[in-house]
Amino acid sequence: MKLAAGHHLYPFPDGTWRAAGPGDVFLRVAGPPEVVADLRDRLLAGGDGSLTGPVPVDPADAAAPLVGVLREHGVLVEDPAPAEATRRSPRLHVDGDGPVARLVAELAAGWAEVRRGPLDEAAVRDADVVMACAGWLPDAAWRRLGAWCGRHGTAWTRCHAEGLGLFVGPLTVPGRSAGYTDVRSRRLAAADSPDELLTLWAWLDRPGQPHPPVTWPARGVIAVAAGLMLGDVERWWATDELPDVDVQWEIGADGVVTRHPVLPLPVVAAPVTTAGAADAGPARSASTRAAVPSDAVPSDVVPHAAGVPA
Repeated sequence: MKLAAGHHLYPFPDGTWRAAGPGDVFLRVAGPPEVVADLRDRLLAGGDGSLTGPVPVDPADAAAPLVGVLREHGVLVEDPAPAEATRRSPRLHVDGDGPVARLVAELAAGWAEVRRGPLDEAAVRDADVVMACAGWLPDAAWRRLGAWCGRHGTAWTRCHAEGLGLFVGPLTVPGRSAGYTDVRSRRLAAADSPDELLTLWAWLDRPGQPHPPVTWPARGVIAVAAGLMLGDVERWWATDELPDVDVQWEIGADGVVTRHPVLPLPVVAAPVTTAGAADAGPARSASTRAAVPSDAVPSDVVPHAAGVPA
């Protein structure tokens, strides 16, 4: 039993006690102040907010009713299961040599087994998560990377520069969340001039072209991008949970963050043969979480400006 994350148990000036939690939730803790004080001291003595000694359950123990009430209100929670508490560190392959890649690798050191170096299919197969940090959008390389990750079940996320800002995510877990193909297709569908985008991406993909250097934003903006990128990975690795709606983050040169929800592409039925039987089976997008007809996508889900990714 331990104090829930983000909660505090503290004395009030009138001698009573309070519990405070996220979202400015405050609870008045009834009971003898000395019993509450003793319980608080036992929680703090654990170092991580865990109770030292056995959890009081005997009705004769004055702290037992208090523990029951605090557990009911979410102030106290069970300790994580041993398997969860000892979950191994992820193998994290950071691709790229720009400032975002360097900062992400630095932030992840000590939490993950960070790997650098050439990114090929063998490296993808051997990683738990790939974090692709690019300059200008590498469209062909990311389509290839998405195929490798889908083939080997490797999660991946990405960051690239565009204009004066940066774009991050969404985190792609194959079969569970939106991938680069979804982002790319939604953006082309929303663009006023999709041919212009395709031509630009093709030109950026050509080696040896006189591409201008990336205008990297200030260090604080780079830190925001790196933090958002790594934060998505940390939450998923710790909980195996993904958001209900995938989000790509746009970080402007001024540090303002804009959320762009990304819906996965809908399930597309395979063509039917003349004999009336389906071919090899339905072709599916990277996500099986939701199959939404394209004409049912809300207008606010995909930005309509050609310069803003979905």
